[in-house]
Amino acid sequence: MATVTLSTRVPREFRDEVDTLAAALGRDRAWIVEQAVRQYVEAERQFLDDVHAGLAEIDRGDYVAWDTVKQDLAQLLDAAPE
Repeated sequence: MATVTLSTRVPREFRDEVDTLAAALGRDRAWIVEQAVRQYVEAERQFLDDVHAGLAEIDRGDYVAWDTVKQDLAQLLDAAPE
């Protein structure tokens, strides 16, 4: 896979933390930053997928209204032993 360069500015202390981690793992700075960016992008992609799935459920009418949830919760709490 061809690679390209991304650049960003970070505080010196953050760069130093990345370098410390890289040394501890026997990796270079670029590998550490790539792993961090990959994890962030995957988490954000998953979040957006979940949001879109939730919106599709709403469009299908496949949800429980908040008032119903509150009523059900109140009933459960009232029925719970003290």
